[in-house]
Parts: sequence; C-alpha cells; structure tokens
Amino acid sequence: MERITTLAGITPPGPVTDRPDAGKDTSLNTITIAHLSDPHLPTEMSPPRLREKLNKRMFSDLSWKRRRRFLHRPEILARVMVDIGSAHVNMIALTGDLTNMGLPGECRHALRWLEQMPAPCTVIPGNHDTLVHDNWQQTVGLWQPWMGALPFPFVRRVGPVALIGVSSAVPTPWFRATGRMGARQAARLAEILHETGRQGLCRIVMIHHPPVPGLAIARKALKDPQLFAHGIAREGAEMVLHGHIHTSTLSSLPGPAGAVPVLGIASASARSRDPLRAAAWNRIAITPRDDGGYTLGVTRRFFPAGEPAGTTQETIF
Repeated sequence: MERITTLAGITPPGPVTDRPDAGKDTSLNTITIAHLSDPHLPTEMSPPRLREKLNKRMFSDLSWKRRRRFLHRPEILARVMVDIGSAHVNMIALTGDLTNMGLPGECRHALRWLEQMPAPCTVIPGNHDTLVHDNWQQTVGLWQPWMGALPFPFVRRVGPVALIGVSSAVPTPWFRATGRMGARQAARLAEILHETGRQGLCRIVMIHHPPVPGLAIARKALKDPQLFAHGIAREGAEMVLHGHIHTSTLSSLPGPAGAVPVLGIASASARSRDPLRAAAWNRIAITPRDDGGYTLGVTRRFFPAGEPAGTTQETIF
C-alpha cells in the first residue's frame, strides 16, 4: 500500500519529508487520485436528539427528512465507492460534507465509513460538517488521521504529489452556507505553495467551497475568494479541487505560468439523471515529465440514476 507522509512545517532545510519505502517507490511513476465530495452520509444512522436541534440544525434536519434524503442515496454512494475500489487509486481526495448537520453521532458514523475506504484518503471539512459551533474532538476532529498535521492548510504527500488541505468550513447564520478562508490560512497557503513548488512537487489544493466567483450563489459562496486567488496567482499550483455546489464543473484561476485548472465534482451520493449532477468522481492521473513538470489527465466517472455508469473523454493539463 502507498506510504503517505504529512508535513507539519513549511520550510524544512531539505526535502519536504523523508519517505522510507515500505513497498514500491512511486516517486517516478504515475500517481492516481480519486476526487469525490459531498457524500452526505444518511442521518438516520445517527438521528439527532432534541437538544441538538435547538439551533440552525433544526432546518437542516427538516430539509433532510422532507427532501434531501431522497436525493442523497446510500446505495448510489456504495456504487461509487465500489467503482473507486476497482480503479486501484493511490489516494482519495474528499472535499467535505461527509455529514448533513455535523452532529457528533454523524461524525462518528463518518469515521467508521472512512475506516472502510478502499484506498488511503485525505479529508477536509465542508459547511455541513461545521454547521454550528461544536466540540472539535467530538465532531470533525475525529477525522484528523485523514487530514494531516494541523493547522489548516495541512499537507499530505503521496510520491511527488502534495495534497494541500484548506478549510473554508465555518459556522454561519441561519439560511447561509457561505465559506471563509481567512487571512491566516491565506498567508500559510502562499508559504506552502512556495515551498512545495520550490521542491518540485505537484501541488493539488483541496477546498470545499468553489474558489472561482460565480460558481455558487451569494448565500452559498466563498466570502473571500480573492485571498485564495492571490496565493494561486503569486505562487501557482497544478490543480484545485472543490465540491459544495453538487455539480461537476471545470473552471480556472490565473497562475504565474498560465491558467490553473479548478475541478468541481457532483455529490458522490446524488440521485440524478443529469450527467453533471449525477453522483460522480474524478480520476486524476499525475505523471512526472522529464522537464520537471507534470502531466495531469482527468476523466470523470458518473452514475446517472437507473442507467449504466459513464466515463468522459480524458482532459489533459
């Protein structure tokens, strides 16, 4: 199994990490990442108690019972995960919203789900995971083994790939699902991008909310996308991954050497016949080039309700 390493600091004197080999060295081979998001695991597995609903969670619980439980189906998610398992990927990049209300019981259920992943996994939280202020250790903090050394942004490595996890998940007022990065994360992200770029790593940034303005409506958008965009424009990245809007998208942000691709993916449990909103995952194949750069090939596997799975033509970056 692929050895995964984490990076706590951002300016080590030598390589970002020492990687003692436990098996096959993947540093010069193609690394395959599975990007999925927004599984929204069923709340019925851990129903909220009355006192846990006397806040913003009240409306999320009502929404789940009336509508969303019919849209996010565990059997569809299971189909996606079996497909990922058969693809033999090196890493799963999960961009948030494992839960619906961020309840301690939901987070424990998500923990058990993470323990059954078909491949190593890197996780960041989404807005549903931090719906209200709650005890970190009893909620999202349970997933820290699938994150890396905190604070955010964290870094996890697989071969020459650096997965950089940004958190845009913050509690918000009622009827809002906005995200915020903040100045501290923005400064740390720029430093991490600089250091990992200096060391020639393939930098893939994970964030829940779309960092490109216009992809999400105002009440669901990232409130400070300019902070994220500034770091990418100054230091660059090879790719950005996000979720949140439950639609598979391809956009970009300016980088110092050209456009940086920004990939969004539909909810991994979505029941839909629309190829862009049906449950899906992105297969990202990363191959080092002789010139020190990387070729990234992306195909999307999607699962329209009641129909065979589909695969998009590969897009090369």
